Amino acid sequence: MILLFLAAQAATPPAATPEPAPARFSILQPIANEPCVRRGKDGKPLNGPDDIVVCGQPLPSQALPYPNEVVPKGPVPSNPYMTGTGALAAEATPCAAATGGCQTGIDFFGSGTQAVRLIQKIVAPDSCCERPGEARDLGMLITDAAKGVGKAFRKKPDKSKRVAITLDDVPPPKSVILP
Repeated sequence: MILLFLAAQAATPPAATPEPAPARFSILQPIANEPCVRRGKDGKPLNGPDDIVVCGQPLPSQALPYPNEVVPKGPVPSNPYMTGTGALAAEATPCAAATGGCQTGIDFFGSGTQAVRLIQKIVAPDSCCERPGEARDLGMLITDAAKGVGKAFRKKPDKSKRVAITLDDVPPPKSVILP
């Protein structure tokens, strides 16, 4: 089957294509009142199809903008010239160069510490977070908890303003037995 197909292709002569006329093209379309095209008295151009005409002072509507002056209508590439500095400018600051460093994963201890501090703020509004970083630091939370436990088992000071009476120097009262 393949041999039959190849034989049929070899037997058909290629179709003769006519010679195309030389193509005329222009960067700027000529305008009838353009001063750089030489025209005769009848208004027809004097140059032939093989002449190349370069306008010394084109009309403003014909001027092409410079690449840096073109206002894009859509998205543009961030690094069109593919330079290293352009790539660095387009990329965000690497985490190693940032002040906070590289943040990866989830901070369970920091989140848990914040939750405990939030509950502590609700129960006792003036009890925590006076030092910088105390809201997320697990070590400061453990220190505060240890101080709280120490205060719970410490002997409380007497706030009733009672006066102690010593009974060592006073003789015991005489006992009286009544009938």
